[in-house]
Amino acid sequence: MSAPSHPATDGPPAGDRAPDDSSRTFRLDVAVIEVAAVAVTFVMMLHITANALLRSFADRPMPNTLEIVQYWYLPIVAFLGFVAAQHRGQHIAADLLFERLPEAARRPVLAVVLAACCALAAGFAWFGWQEALHAYEIRKTAGVSDLPAWPTYFLVPLAFAGLTAQFAAAAVRAAVRPVTEHAAADPDEAAVLRELSAAENKEARS
Repeated sequence: MSAPSHPATDGPPAGDRAPDDSSRTFRLDVAVIEVAAVAVTFVMMLHITANALLRSFADRPMPNTLEIVQYWYLPIVAFLGFVAAQHRGQHIAADLLFERLPEAARRPVLAVVLAACCALAAGFAWFGWQEALHAYEIRKTAGVSDLPAWPTYFLVPLAFAGLTAQFAAAAVRAAVRPVTEHAAADPDEAAVLRELSAAENKEARS
């Protein structure tokens, strides 16, 4: 059973807002992260396309394209995406067991799971920081090329530190506020769960 993604967002708990409010929530810091991730993705697309065209028609591929994609573009997009997705509650969640728990048990279970996620993210942040310092000390390069790769190693502790803070805040909210709504982040999924619950309640009464 994984932690439901919706209560882990930085916005109000599910009981305080409509199911589709998560798509309209705006925060400048998250917007900057998302814009940066989209911009890097677009630049990566242009770079790869240019390299393919130059290699095919001019026999002059752009140097270190594979290394730049592997050690720069992809880590930036991935780690920025982790933080943005957690804020919006868009990580994949397996809520089947959680949805079957009694309402009284949902709060402690959710708080414990989120606290465990917080501890795990903190561990990754600490380990990533040690690895980033080591990569900086040896001036790590991308594969056998001379392309510097050590700066992107610092994305690991930064991203997981952000996730640690998000999980910690979500765990506190789960501990002090009752979980009265479905934990699904997707509005359509939440609507389906509500319909299933209504059908089960109707069947139980009959």
